[in-house]
Amino acid sequence: MPLESLLELVKTLSDRIDKHGAALRQSEALTRYTLIDPLLHELGWDTANPDMVIPEYRVPNNQIADYVLQDNGHPVMVVESKKLDEPLQSGKALDQGILYCAHTGSKHFVLTDGRLWEIYEASNTTPLIRFDVKDDPAQACLNALALWQPSVMAGQVSVGRTPVVKPTEESQVQQSQATYDAQPIVSSVPVLSHTNEEDWQPLSIFRPGKGSSPPTEILFPDNRRESIKNWAQIPVEVVRWLTNMNLLGAADCPITGNSPRSFRHMVHTRAVHSNGDQFTSPTEVNGLYVERHDNRVALRNKTVTIIEHVGQDPSQFKVRLP
Repeated sequence: MPLESLLELVKTLSDRIDKHGAALRQSEALTRYTLIDPLLHELGWDTANPDMVIPEYRVPNNQIADYVLQDNGHPVMVVESKKLDEPLQSGKALDQGILYCAHTGSKHFVLTDGRLWEIYEASNTTPLIRFDVKDDPAQACLNALALWQPSVMAGQVSVGRTPVVKPTEESQVQQSQATYDAQPIVSSVPVLSHTNEEDWQPLSIFRPGKGSSPPTEILFPDNRRESIKNWAQIPVEVVRWLTNMNLLGAADCPITGNSPRSFRHMVHTRAVHSNGDQFTSPTEVNGLYVERHDNRVALRNKTVTIIEHVGQDPSQFKVRLP
């Protein structure tokens, strides 16, 4: 999810409110279809996939939660919707949000009319995060990142941080040079300095040197870390994170090299290449097989290809140099 795409959607939603506000104020269903569903979808929640989002979720006493967002079938967040400009905290909305969290085991709930979004912890009546899609679009995007699906699944509901621009020349400061210091994957291909103060390098620019030692750790977009002992562990741990976050699955396989003549799979549901050869050094990860056999440069390139294959940003995966 590039930040630019989210920004464009926020602007589109603002325009829809201006153009269709009268109709949206009369219909919760239209508000959900026009404003709420698109933002949830952009933030990684496939509202058409019952494994991820269940609308009209029934809880005890015949009450119904508008949306329940799930992680592998386990509720993680409840979303209560209103028609546009209906007061979010009117009636029993807060009590319902807390009740639905108790029944589903969700850690957070959301109240929204499609324009205003308020995110609450399960047992708190004070908003943890609040944003308005009609306010400053950039700030609305950063606040909306609190709802980004991998972050919610990781239990990290927090606002994205403001992009920091690193100019190379006084006359050339471009948006593509922004370093997004945020937990979610939000940029397309940012240009970063080769090292930061903690000796971390994004995979997008990391180039293993001849005879160099493998990184000691890998840092994922949700700030999880994994120790690294050898080069081959890098693609394995990346595949593990992607599958755990439901970003990579059997439907994405096989993942093969970029060359049209390549017959060697990087990741597949079977440890077999397209020419029938067995993987040389396979590792099974959550039902998929990763081919570990290659040199350090090829393993780095393989990892970047896997990340890009599922639409993610390699610059948000970082390795720590020894």
